[in-house]
Amino acid sequence: MTHSETVGTVEEFWRFPVKSMRGEKLPKIVVTKHGVLGDRAYALIDVDTGRVVSAKSTKLFPDILNCEAKFVDHPRSGGTVPPVQISLPDGTILRSDAIGADRVLSTYFKRNVALKQSAPEDFTVDQYHPDVEGADPGGNRDVVVAQKLGSALFASLGMESPIPIGSFFDLFPISVLTSSTL
Repeated sequence: MTHSETVGTVEEFWRFPVKSMRGEKLPKIVVTKHGVLGDRAYALIDVDTGRVVSAKSTKLFPDILNCEAKFVDHPRSGGTVPPVQISLPDGTILRSDAIGADRVLSTYFKRNVALKQSAPEDFTVDQYHPDVEGADPGGNRDVVVAQKLGSALFASLGMESPIPIGSFFDLFPISVLTSSTL
């Protein structure tokens, strides 16, 4: 006898074209072996440090989560990544393919940044650890530390990476959130 039980319902699909910026809610998604098509296709790189800008670096980029990115055209499997439109909290709207886009983003964030489509081989972020006792197993409190992510983290651990070199995913190509995980 086969027993079927519903254990969950998918309520929404989201894609985040630029790492750590607000993304776009979609009616449907295309899932490939590398994750949701177009997800985290771009990220800001701190040019001075070579590190990937992340919501984990809120001390250095406090408004990153208030920025929004949407694709100008739908990404296609095997095709080139289309440009994104980025809306900044101050009302500025720019496209990734616009001349001077990096300058506009650098001015807004008050740091020298570049919008890239491939993560550095040594994918590292600046991760802020708040001053909360026991929040970090390493004991870090109220400090920013360098943290390897993506394929660089797996390489440093001597493990096979579930994500390809150049991807901006932290650990895995797909995230599923449930009401119980929130």
